[in-house]
Amino acid sequence: MKVRLMFVCLLLSASAAATAGAADATGRWKVTISLGGETVTGVALLKQSGDEIAGSIGADERNQHPLDGVVKGNHITLTTHPRPGRTVAFDTCELNVDGDKMTGTTERTGSSDKGTIELVRMKQ
Repeated sequence: MKVRLMFVCLLLSASAAATAGAADATGRWKVTISLGGETVTGVALLKQSGDEIAGSIGADERNQHPLDGVVKGNHITLTTHPRPGRTVAFDTCELNVDGDKMTGTTERTGSSDKGTIELVRMKQ
C-alpha cells in the first residue's frame, strides 16, 4: 500500500512539473521584429487550446492577419496566413517561451533573410 501511494504521489508530481513547464500563449502580445537593420512593431492576439494556437498578428489590433501554431513544451511554431493582396513580415517563426516573453527567429518562404522576433505579453 505504501509503495502504491508513493507511486501515485510521484506521478502527480511529475504531471504538475510537466504542466508548470509548458508554454502559455493565450493573450495579447506586443511584437517586435528586426530584419535587415529595420525594426517593426505590432500586436499579436493568441488563444491556446492544448498544443494548438489560433489567433492573429498585425501592425495594430485593427490590421490583423490570421495565424496558427503548434506548442511543444516551451517551443512554439507560428505560421501566418496573409489576407488577400496583403503581405506579412514573416511566413513562419520559431519561438522559445520564457513566462511572459517569447523570442526567436522569423523566415519568409523563398528568402534567405532571417529576422528576430520578440513577443511580450501585455497586461490587461
